[in-house]
Amino acid sequence: MVDIKPTQICVQNPIFGPRNLGHYFGSMADLVKNQYKYKSIVIIDDVMALFMNPKEASSIKNRSYFVIQDFINSGFDYQKNDIILTSQILNQLVELIHIYGNFVDYKHCRYLYDNSFLGGLKSYQREELGLSLYPSIFEILYPQLGMPALSLGLEVELFQGGEEIMGYTYIMKHISAQIRNKINKYNFSPEYEPSSSPHLLGLDGTYMFQHNSIFLAEEVEDISAKIDSITDKKVLIDWFKALEYFDISKRLEENDDYAYEKLLLKEILVDKLKIFRDNKISINHINEILNKSKENISEKLEQSIIFLKDNFFNIQ
Repeated sequence: MVDIKPTQICVQNPIFGPRNLGHYFGSMADLVKNQYKYKSIVIIDDVMALFMNPKEASSIKNRSYFVIQDFINSGFDYQKNDIILTSQILNQLVELIHIYGNFVDYKHCRYLYDNSFLGGLKSYQREELGLSLYPSIFEILYPQLGMPALSLGLEVELFQGGEEIMGYTYIMKHISAQIRNKINKYNFSPEYEPSSSPHLLGLDGTYMFQHNSIFLAEEVEDISAKIDSITDKKVLIDWFKALEYFDISKRLEENDDYAYEKLLLKEILVDKLKIFRDNKISINHINEILNKSKENISEKLEQSIIFLKDNFFNIQ
């Protein structure tokens, strides 16, 4: 009897390139931990990155390759699972957005857009990013429907990652419910799979972003200097918890002298992140990995497109 594993999907926006500790503990570590329990797919949404910052279009591909390298160095098994750029499957993705768009009211989609990163930009911010004054139709549609359409097209059971992607599950449930009114044998609606460390603090004690993070491929001296810069012990407590050194976290809660803990954290992170510094993957190898995954993902998406056309549009 064939054991059919559930599928989990992890979506990454490569706009900032190399991943940091927030990305690692927010999604990457959990994905790798469960990658043999599920069929795992990593989606690098370079199309979304282009929408967000068209001025940086020439560097998006390079940044995407850094993300892929970091995932592989984190232990992601690309031979048994898949990792892909959305630009590789854009034809199928656009067709799925068109089909699934029939099940979402424009006002609903516009509401989601208005409350998104792009929808909240001021006119001068749009100009700085290289965006036109008013959004295109596809700019409104893609951020709301792109990943839901791809996840539904791949018949994904679990949508994995930090809380910033939780909102996608709501629109996927809405689309699935609407489809079932038309196609009663349709029964796909991915569930959100929360991260074990969704809110990793940055060096300054606020939510970790690029400016206050340690990157996975950071040089040893930079790791050391950044840890030395930490002045809030809540950051150390948070990081030791993410690293599963719970006894040290507990000790820090009761102690205001944390010079030793900083030294220990340097040793732990320098050792843990060694592979990210040392293992550089060639562009040719990354392209081979992407092309293998493209075949697998494209085949599944084509099957979904045919199913939806046959059952919704009655196209034979």
